[in-house]
Amino acid sequence: MAETKRYPSILMFGGPGSGKGTQGVVLGQMPNLAHLAMGDIFRGLDRTSEIGKEFLSYSTQGRLVPDELTVRVFRDHVEDGIKAGKIDLDYHTLILDGIPRTPRQVELLAEVLDVKRIVHLVMEDRDALVARLMGRAGKSDRPDDIDRSVIENRIEVYERETRPVLEAYPKKLIVRVNGDQPPLAVLRDVAACLIDVVSPSI
Repeated sequence: MAETKRYPSILMFGGPGSGKGTQGVVLGQMPNLAHLAMGDIFRGLDRTSEIGKEFLSYSTQGRLVPDELTVRVFRDHVEDGIKAGKIDLDYHTLILDGIPRTPRQVELLAEVLDVKRIVHLVMEDRDALVARLMGRAGKSDRPDDIDRSVIENRIEVYERETRPVLEAYPKKLIVRVNGDQPPLAVLRDVAACLIDVVSPSI
């Protein structure tokens, strides 16, 4: 059996309000980068397919999707993209947002992910972060962000769940980027730390 070609990948990490999603989308506009957000992949599942029904059996009951199923959905999505010609592993580097999210997912993906860099958007100014989230509450689908206690809890959950994932990778792969800056300044710093690990587009 042919060996599975590993996916050249850049992992994006950042707490709520850090701008991770914005940066991922912008980076995905580059010709040799492909942005894959796990939330979008889940939402795009065919609900009538076997894997879609399996996903719904958890999501409709408010239960966490098991790591094994999450990884299977992700790998199926990438392989489908390869077969459709949308992803070329000799050309594209994947920008991954929302996966891996647990140490178990890190283990399950070790054989297929070739992690080139991990971008960790960090906002040291907690008050500015809370203010940013509260300010966008009315403009998003998260009206609960108007409640400071809910925001603080989301930040604490992120920090608690993300730390063990980051610790599962060599420190040399991780670059901390100041997320307190304006979006363009963040993009500049993110781009600077990726230039030497992304394959040329020509």
